[in-house]
Amino acid sequence: MSMDGKKMLEHIAGLKDNTRRYLETKISYYGVLAFEKAVKLLSMLMANAVIIILGLLALVFLSAAAAIWIGELLDNTIYGLLITGGFYLLIALILLTWRKGIFGRIAIKALTNIFFEEDDNEKEEK
Repeated sequence: MSMDGKKMLEHIAGLKDNTRRYLETKISYYGVLAFEKAVKLLSMLMANAVIIILGLLALVFLSAAAAIWIGELLDNTIYGLLITGGFYLLIALILLTWRKGIFGRIAIKALTNIFFEEDDNEKEEK
């Protein structure tokens, strides 16, 4: 084998090693990127869960106050409770009717922001 042939084989072997290292680095990068996206999603879900729990707690107290107030206006606490419960039943039926349109868009928008936002490193490279 001539000297040029040996050099060519060395270059091919080096190219193979470089390609393997490049692919390993790329796989590692996407693993870290997926982990980062999962952490962002989890933190968003946890923050939203806390906000929802606090909001529901406030809603319980406000609903009780509204029911008592309406009951005092009507001189019958049961009517106040029934009116307040009916109001929430009406809201639930409206949300049930339009749930896909309301919640589908919100979920898609939130997940799109998390998974398709450009990283700071990607912005700097461009």
